[in-house]
Amino acid sequence: MLSRMAESLYWIGRYVERAEQTARHTEATFRHTLVMGSTPEAETRRHRHWAALLDIVGERAAFPPDGPPVDDETVPEHLIFSETNANSIVECIGRARDNAHTMRHQMATEMWEALNRFHLDVQRPGRRRVAASDAEHMTRFCRSIVDFSQLLQGITDSTMPREESWYFLQAGKFLERAEWTTRTIDVNYRLLVGEELEHGDRHALDTAWDLQPWGTLLRALSAYESYHRIQSRGVHPSAVIEVLTLSEVVPRSIRFSIGKVDAALAHISEEAPAYNGSEPMPGSSGASEARREVGRLHAEFAYQRLDDLLDRGLHESLLDIQRRCYRIGDLIEHEFFAHRPLTAQEAMI
Repeated sequence: MLSRMAESLYWIGRYVERAEQTARHTEATFRHTLVMGSTPEAETRRHRHWAALLDIVGERAAFPPDGPPVDDETVPEHLIFSETNANSIVECIGRARDNAHTMRHQMATEMWEALNRFHLDVQRPGRRRVAASDAEHMTRFCRSIVDFSQLLQGITDSTMPREESWYFLQAGKFLERAEWTTRTIDVNYRLLVGEELEHGDRHALDTAWDLQPWGTLLRALSAYESYHRIQSRGVHPSAVIEVLTLSEVVPRSIRFSIGKVDAALAHISEEAPAYNGSEPMPGSSGASEARREVGRLHAEFAYQRLDDLLDRGLHESLLDIQRRCYRIGDLIEHEFFAHRPLTAQEAMI
């Protein structure tokens, strides 16, 4: 397939996943902070949680000390509706739709219609006014984003042939998910254990007394029920981190997500040309650095334990995973997507 089509599918996967993750975390932060009360101490805690959400999505720079306040009005508005924030939910939906528009004839009608219809819906001024009116409507709007993402995934699963196009979509989605889960654990870990970090990671996890935020973290990553199916001792910080990083069965764990990226690139590199008679993609050779890097990271997860992450330092371990995910993304862009002017023949396809 043409590399420009592969790139469009890859970024549709990333943008839709990014929109869903932003919606999940915004909704979870709303629900967690609404019950904190109105005391000065509660306001300080509320501010810290909204600031942590900005750190997760990488938008702290948009709220400098002399800028707008960090609260439950300004942060959701920036993360959901802002046109100046390239990673806001409406912008991500718009970019996913634009990528799909360039290759409408290459995807199922149902997939295009779902994406286009939802893009037009979130652009309606009336929909935005209602969503921004209060916390309840904002959380409902976030839930509609999650529902749309899951609907689109269901349509995709039931309509797309399992060829290169499918695997590029999966590679984008799960690489985005791995990055989000890694950042979420890292930021929340430092937020929730705080000053106990000076005594070491194990001490900080063993002495954590407020377990409710850890349950909120599981819900934000849609892993609360899965966690309780795996763990029988209730919510405990070290067990939460272990499940979200090293579980091979929880769909939003880092290990699971990296495994899906590895499988997708392996199929693109090794299997797809054999069964459909196509020419290999630009980077689909045994010497692919993207394939090698993600395979190495996946193999390391297969033999790691939580103690290995804690011995090195949890923050340092998660930071290293983030950097490697970013490198994998850069390598995929470099090896598989030809950033060059299209020929006249390609432009007509």
